[in-house]
Amino acid sequence: MEPTPLEETINYTFKNRALLNQAITHSSYFNEKKDVRRSDNEKLEYLGDAILNSIISVLLYRRFKTRDEGFLSNARSSLVKRETLTEIAKAIDLGKHMSYGNGDNYVPEESKVLSNMLESLIGALYLDGGARKTTRVIKELFQPYFNEEKLTEKSPKNTLQEYSQKRWGILPKYKFTRRTKDGFTVFVYVGKDYKAKGTGKNKKEAEQQAAKALLNSLAMESTSSNDQLPMVGITGKG
Repeated sequence: MEPTPLEETINYTFKNRALLNQAITHSSYFNEKKDVRRSDNEKLEYLGDAILNSIISVLLYRRFKTRDEGFLSNARSSLVKRETLTEIAKAIDLGKHMSYGNGDNYVPEESKVLSNMLESLIGALYLDGGARKTTRVIKELFQPYFNEEKLTEKSPKNTLQEYSQKRWGILPKYKFTRRTKDGFTVFVYVGKDYKAKGTGKNKKEAEQQAAKALLNSLAMESTSSNDQLPMVGITGKG
């Protein structure tokens, strides 16, 4: 069986081609066609998310043996955040190979579809080839991002915590509000005067999004050079 262009790109040929098709078929594809079937894409995404976090954790542990848990945790967050996954999905032209919506494969720029689809692909790869082959593919896809300078960048939550302590002497507080079909909604509060909302497919991601939103709000308000903060993108996995 000849490999598909996507299989050639990731250097892996599926034994069960149906798994690959499930991974790259978004549920919206069936919705547009009024089809009663549904894709297993979301189940594969769930699996892929767990597998990706596990394998990235192992790769970081082996590569940065002298670094502490704080660095490893922050590095993992940087590698599995939505922006990184979306960049990788775009690098392998995943959007061109997937079935989405009405078939034109147009994916909104700010959507989570590409990052979720990459996780689905990883889930399918794990079921088809096992942990060793999945690790090899992930290692190759993520290699450009294993840059220590990038991995030492603070997460939005850490940045907000340090800024809040320095400026007001208090810590941010996070409050989970509700779960929606798209995930979770969380508010972050700094004292009584500052708050922001974030959403994500889990509470951790929602908290990072809330922290990013508040940092951007504070950056726009800031007038003192000592208090100025860099603008932080408010999309992407936390």
